[in-house]
Amino acid sequence: MNEDNIDPKETPDIVPDKITSRFDFKAFAGIIALVISFHIIINYLTSPENTDSIVSIFSFFNPLMVTIIGFSVVAKYRGTLIFGKSYLALSLGFLSIFLAEVTYMIYDLVYNIEPYPSIADVFFFMLYPLLLVYLFKNIKFFASKISIRAKIWIISMPLTVLASYSILSTTLGEISIFEFDFYYGIIFVYVVTLTLSVAIVGAFIFKEGVIGKAWILFVTGILLLTIGDVWYYNLEIFGEYNLLHPVNMFWYAGYWVIIYALIKQKRTI
Repeated sequence: MNEDNIDPKETPDIVPDKITSRFDFKAFAGIIALVISFHIIINYLTSPENTDSIVSIFSFFNPLMVTIIGFSVVAKYRGTLIFGKSYLALSLGFLSIFLAEVTYMIYDLVYNIEPYPSIADVFFFMLYPLLLVYLFKNIKFFASKISIRAKIWIISMPLTVLASYSILSTTLGEISIFEFDFYYGIIFVYVVTLTLSVAIVGAFIFKEGVIGKAWILFVTGILLLTIGDVWYYNLEIFGEYNLLHPVNMFWYAGYWVIIYALIKQKRTI
């Protein structure tokens, strides 16, 4: 990175070589406990007529919280060359998820219309292009160039997951490659895993830097969301998804870990 081109607003007055804060493993334990507890309460301790409404409200509350915290970071770095714009993309991405969840709920609970596929999927999809903007802006700023090995990883990792997804979907589920749901799922699986592969590259770049641990948290959150998304599109192929499915726990945990990462990153940079 060329220090002569760094906007002074982009970095604090003193940037330590290595971050000194540590992971709060109690926070991870708390997240796991809350996710499992919520899943048990909804599935076994809540009256059936209320469960779908509670899950729907909870589902759009989580990305809304990420959005609010993200915009607070945008406000902190408003006008800066990298952080302000990258966090704006991040915040808009989770705002899109919030709109997707609200749209999904309206289709499902208000009009009793099958929400998959629907306009909600457009909002769900928009998270990942916006996340890629966030990722590439940060990587480009902190790394002079991306290594050949990293580029190979970015290309090969999504293709490997995509191949595995395709084999499992068509072999175990006896789904034809000519079916709409198969290709519809492939589009989402590819962009989701592409985003994860780029985030992992960023984690290796920043691992010893001032935002290293916060970035690893962020990657962990994206990993959890990725597992949830890939599992979800596999479920939809076979028509097995519902609002009480365990796949929801990966989304909840992913959002909460990202919230933790954003708070930690806001305090660090």
